[in-house]
Amino acid sequence: MELLRRRNKQARFMTELRASLARYGINTEEGDRALAELESERVVMIRDNFCADPHLTGVDLRVVALVERVDGGDPHRSAIRLIDEAWNKWMSEYLANHRCG
Repeated sequence: MELLRRRNKQARFMTELRASLARYGINTEEGDRALAELESERVVMIRDNFCADPHLTGVDLRVVALVERVDGGDPHRSAIRLIDEAWNKWMSEYLANHRCG
């Protein structure tokens, strides 16, 4: 949870979160188990994303956010908004810089 809070309560891609956990000696299996537990307790929200680009086949595009009240709003809506913002920003940058073909 602290890794998510460090980014000013912003969402993070699962790959980023796993890399950060690895720096603390937490392997993928342990991290996934902890995240699944936090998700079942509704502490975090994990949303799957999809991009039809064949270069992203097999890439984990899930985004994780804390389920907390942001700016006085509903905690779940706030998490969805943060996830959508992270995804949209990444997708815009990806599409602006990537050319298939």
